[in-house]
Amino acid sequence: MVQISRLGRKKIGDVLVEEGVLKEDQLKEALVRIRATGETLVETLHSMGFATETEVARVVAKKYGLPFIDASRYRIPKEALEAVPVPFLRLNQMVVLDKIGRTLLVAVAGGINLEVLDKVERSTGCQLFVYVSVLSKVVSALDKAPAASAAGAKK
Repeated sequence: MVQISRLGRKKIGDVLVEEGVLKEDQLKEALVRIRATGETLVETLHSMGFATETEVARVVAKKYGLPFIDASRYRIPKEALEAVPVPFLRLNQMVVLDKIGRTLLVAVAGGINLEVLDKVERSTGCQLFVYVSVLSKVVSALDKAPAASAAGAKK
């Protein structure tokens, strides 16, 4: 089981307000737009000019006590990307950075989805070590990965 599951379940929007990244009225406005567009919170906050990807990622990292990294700076071994299908990674805004024995190093963007992380652990039989990154860096890492084009890297 992913170790972060023991942490609080407070919504990331509320944490962003607590941390002073957002004002309450900005969060409410963003939530209305999310319901109308289906965008993620990070996409909405960024497009509305309320918060940058990096600001949100740093708050997520702080909230969960996880390291913040630039996922695009990693050279991902083919074995790591073969552990989890690239379309699944894209859909869930994450990338496998490395596989070391029975451990997968993964970088996630946006919020932490414990169900997705648990699913990855169960399907791979590996323990996850989770980092937080920004979506553009996760996408960049997937785009430049050696197995991405061969493994169905459609956006």
